Amino acid sequence: MTLRAIGYIPYDARGPSVEAGWIDAELGCAPRLIRARASLNAGGFADLPDRDALRADVAPLLELPWVVAEGPGGFLWAAILRAHGFAGGLTILPYLNPRRWFDVACAAAYRSCADPRDRVLVGSTPSARIYRALGLRAQVGEPFGVDCRRFGPRADAGAIAWAMGIPRGRLLLFAGRAQPDKDLYRLLRVGLRARLLFPDLQLVIASHVVDDDYVAVLRGALGAEQGVHLVIDPTADQLAALYSAADVFATAATSAFETFGRAPAEALVSGTPAVAPRYDGFIEVLDQPGGTLVDVRVTAGEVCVDEERMLRAVYEVLSAPAPLPRARIARAARSRFCRSRTIRSLAHIMDPAARAHPAAAPESLAPADVAWPPAWRRGLAAAGRMSAAEALAWMWRPRGHAAASRHDAAGVAAVRVALCGGDARCR
Repeated sequence: MTLRAIGYIPYDARGPSVEAGWIDAELGCAPRLIRARASLNAGGFADLPDRDALRADVAPLLELPWVVAEGPGGFLWAAILRAHGFAGGLTILPYLNPRRWFDVACAAAYRSCADPRDRVLVGSTPSARIYRALGLRAQVGEPFGVDCRRFGPRADAGAIAWAMGIPRGRLLLFAGRAQPDKDLYRLLRVGLRARLLFPDLQLVIASHVVDDDYVAVLRGALGAEQGVHLVIDPTADQLAALYSAADVFATAATSAFETFGRAPAEALVSGTPAVAPRYDGFIEVLDQPGGTLVDVRVTAGEVCVDEERMLRAVYEVLSAPAPLPRARIARAARSRFCRSRTIRSLAHIMDPAARAHPAAAPESLAPADVAWPPAWRRGLAAAGRMSAAEALAWMWRPRGHAAASRHDAAGVAAVRVALCGGDARCR
């Protein structure tokens, strides 16, 4: 049976959703967006709206055959739907790794009402293993991939970069959030050392999301005279040109947040070699021509890329006597990451009998060995003994979660170590 209408709960359930439009365009269904009074991804236990009032939010979705929910809060929306009689299937796209007790508790509340038809899709195998450690049947699948109509090799890329004030020469690009978890200071240390070897090298940071305090340090100490260029809020055309003009894309990020390495995927689709830590989604995204992984180090629970190895990786890309043809890099990446292909991981919302996307993790994917804080382990064990109704009510008792929430920093540290994927080179 083909399903023609589904429910959709965006990351911010109060607003519009470009992702729902992509699903409509690619799969030919008509997503019906929730109109909610709150986003369950934005706050914590104390910020949850009145539970009884949420029935009105989910009521328009209850008779639909399938609902897609975004973000870690999507698990809680799923539990609310089932509590109010939703009998269809659920697809949850967490996007993020669990980074606080609230996220873990949402997953535990959903676990009590999960249905075998449901799908939990995350962007990497290490992330799927972490969610499996929480008792969920997570699979690997990044449905929204890369917009290959926007990104790709471009003949005019260099001219656009020069028009932005970036001098001619080699170009090392970072694109993404300019925030502390992206470890830009470490990347810039590598880049500035690379400039000693390649004096014409320009370091470009392109970002739409900027932590002003974090970037103020860069602005105060570095600038065009050191070959460092901050491109804030680039247009879509400018960003696509920078990806194509770059000689190498590089990131030092070992963030606990995103699961899929979207920026390096966009670089590879543009034909640009990419260098990134051997960590989380980068491990799989860079497993193709043009991708270079750099070992990471774990010291006292803190994860970071090995700077010496990253410098060597950047040097080898920039000095390669026979660089890989950009067309070859782009061709391999397009076959893996173009949205028209990756969105097939959501084919089940139209046909529940559809086979899983080939990239999905096998059912035998082992849970990660995550060193959860003891308070989190106790909370998870307690939730496991609850009925679905009890687990949902448990979410609305902020005082009962206060002790576990005090260990959020330790929980994030444990997740970051697990995101190394158990590789022996992560030490």
